[in-house]
Amino acid sequence: MFGFLKSLFLDKKAQHALAKRASAGKPVSARDEAIRQAQANMRKMVTPDRAELIRKAMEVHRAKQAVFADLSDSERSRLVALALKRLLNEGKDG
Repeated sequence: MFGFLKSLFLDKKAQHALAKRASAGKPVSARDEAIRQAQANMRKMVTPDRAELIRKAMEVHRAKQAVFADLSDSERSRLVALALKRLLNEGKDG
């Protein structure tokens, strides 16, 4: 799991347990240490406000995908064709 997503989906106890399980019996390589440092920097960059914004955006994305999940394959392909046609003709109508 990507480090910056751990804070969104796992609480501190679960993150610690996952890290402990991942490092059990393995020597730490330079690559692993670089990954850990990058993840730590990412946690600093993703503020709680930003994490909340990402979480809400993911909720909206899932809700929109649920609407499309109910479409049949033929309806979905017609919708895609219509969207592409509109996108390619954008600005030519006026």
